[in-house]
Amino acid sequence: KSSIDDGYCGIELDIIYDENENIIYISHNKIDSTERKKSLSLYFLDEIIRNENVYIWLDWKNTKISNLSKGLEIIQDSMKEYLSKENSLIFIETPYITHNEMLELLNKNKKIAVLNWISYSSEENNLTEKIKNFFRISRAWVYVCFLRDKWVSSHDIKILKLCKNKRKVKSIFIFTINEQEKAEKAFLMGANVVLSDTLK
Repeated sequence: KSSIDDGYCGIELDIIYDENENIIYISHNKIDSTERKKSLSLYFLDEIIRNENVYIWLDWKNTKISNLSKGLEIIQDSMKEYLSKENSLIFIETPYITHNEMLELLNKNKKIAVLNWISYSSEENNLTEKIKNFFRISRAWVYVCFLRDKWVSSHDIKILKLCKNKRKVKSIFIFTINEQEKAEKAFLMGANVVLSDTLK
């Protein structure tokens, strides 16, 4: 709520899906207490933001292929008051490109979008990482330069150098930037959204 009061246009939240209790709650790590899960559930979030003009970025930490459909259903049900608003928009991000693509196929709600996290490169200089970097950069190029109507997020500002002025990607989110100068540089390079813990 304080982020909304500070004037941010959106909020990023980590979420966990508990299949046993059939609940999605806000947390980076799993919680044991049932009462604590309920107090941090998306139903509670829906009560807070139902009348707010903000976008929501849900970073779903524990996706499995088997729980994508049910988890998406719970997100829609938990956030139905917020989603009923005209300008509402929820981004769902998972750690896996394959899961993101499956979510895109499952999702029929135009007020929910899938955000594709792209790791661009690693600074490590061993052979294994160099090979991985080839595939990372190739994947980033496909998503940014070739595929249309994709939403992309990355922690690496270098992704913004790809095919400038010829991008097919719908939007690029860069995280996490807490320095004004770096944020301004990211926007100048073509970032559409910058995630920050401290900038206002």
